Amino acid sequence: MQQLIQLLIYVVLFAIVGYGLWWVCTKFGLPAPVMWICGAILLIVILAFLAGQLGVSGGNLFPLRK
Repeated sequence: MQQLIQLLIYVVLFAIVGYGLWWVCTKFGLPAPVMWICGAILLIVILAFLAGQLGVSGGNLFPLRK
């Protein structure tokens, strides 16, 4: 149950950060490549998180307590 709550917190934080990046990019009229770079950074973060949880990588950036 505790792992599920932590996962939900991570998902909500990721959504807030993603929305914040989108808001900044659209509010200040940044060019499209900036939004692509922000999306790529978010994709790398989520892939690193999933790889760590699945044990694919050597280090775990965001460990969930077991």
